[in-house]
Amino acid sequence: MTIIKLALPKGSLEKATYQFFENAGYTIKGQTRTYRPIINDDSISVKILRPQEIPKNIQEGTQDVGISGEDWIKENKADVVKLLDLDYGKVRIVVALPDSNKSKNFFRLY
Repeated sequence: MTIIKLALPKGSLEKATYQFFENAGYTIKGQTRTYRPIINDDSISVKILRPQEIPKNIQEGTQDVGISGEDWIKENKADVVKLLDLDYGKVRIVVALPDSNKSKNFFRLY
């Protein structure tokens, strides 16, 4: 039997990812105590990784499929195929500038 190596994200995407799998009928046990939790499907091997590592792991073949942010795919320039947009785990982008009362240096945005 072929075993699928599945990489799941640690951190901000974690809770929504486990909920996604639970809604699909899977049970993942031990996710809070190990980086190798058990899933109720003998044909799947799960590994917990940082989301920024997952695209490169898939590209290099150490994992077969994984869940990560599209931002990490782009930042790593990973040669992977996007299978599905899960539509969770939004990234918030902000612009930070020094407080003008404390510093004479500033940026002007156009």
